[in-house]
Amino acid sequence: MKIAFKELKYYKFKYLMIGIILFLLAFLVMFVSSLAQGLGKDNISMIESLSGEEILIEDDSNNEIQQSVLSEDVVSDARDNGYKSLSMTPLRFENNDSVQLVYTDAVNLNIVEGSQPKGKDEILVDSTMAESYNVGDTVEVKDSDITYKISGFVKRQMYAHTPIAFTTKEGFEKIKEADVNIMIGSKNFEADGVTTITKQDLMNGIPSYQAEQLPLNLMVVFLFVISAIVISAFFYVITIQKTKEYGILKAIGTKNIRMVSMIVTEVFVIVILSTLIAIGLTYLLSTLLPVTMPFFVNNKLVVLLFGSFMVVSLIGALLSVIKVVKIDPLTAIGGD
Repeated sequence: MKIAFKELKYYKFKYLMIGIILFLLAFLVMFVSSLAQGLGKDNISMIESLSGEEILIEDDSNNEIQQSVLSEDVVSDARDNGYKSLSMTPLRFENNDSVQLVYTDAVNLNIVEGSQPKGKDEILVDSTMAESYNVGDTVEVKDSDITYKISGFVKRQMYAHTPIAFTTKEGFEKIKEADVNIMIGSKNFEADGVTTITKQDLMNGIPSYQAEQLPLNLMVVFLFVISAIVISAFFYVITIQKTKEYGILKAIGTKNIRMVSMIVTEVFVIVILSTLIAIGLTYLLSTLLPVTMPFFVNNKLVVLLFGSFMVVSLIGALLSVIKVVKIDPLTAIGGD
């Protein structure tokens, strides 16, 4: 290990350049994956925050919330089984900003400013609208004399790239009758004309969700594959370039296990530092970017990507190790 750190210090410029390239690759993968996650959140964050795992929806709705309207009998029976209702309708303000007006008690809310609506004239809107509005502002519904007062802002409540505006039942009925679109619960429930689906099914019912996620996720996979190839190639080429040095080490009695340890240490030091800096910069960006930017750092994905880079680096190091173990000292130093 001591030899490894001495070599890193001696060839610092060469290893610094490799570290920068690995940092750029790791940051690119992290950035694109965070954009993909952010776009996904703009589609499904409201569904993710639903308080139950079982969703009752009309059979012929294609799993789209606004295409479903449940009958009063189904709603009554479902409530008796602990289900909660959700009503949704699109709404456009006078300045052409669009929201999905929602009345429900089945969503877990994270209010970042203000409070929940207390009357029919108040709405609680997604925090992405905080750049254009303030708590207490009055908004007018387009082509009508209906107005609402913004009671506060809630974190990450979007559906199909549209901010959610929560209101009371009376506030919802200022626009239309509060028909129940879906019911949310956790028990098995059966009734004619309805089907029970999962949150994931409801997410897949959003037309833009899978259409966006598939190409973006494929892009992340390809970036990772390219990164894996580059990392493996870098460390293999470096090992080939140092064939003579390894030959000399063997000639003076250095054991294979020590040289293997040296190679693995060098690889892991460079990859760990480069990847951690890339991850740190990604988290920093997530705090600096405006809330309207679809950017979300998934902690589980970060751990997965970090572990994957380590595995790929280990594979690249093992390719180098095979070459080192097979080195003939005499041939390597130019002997006969």
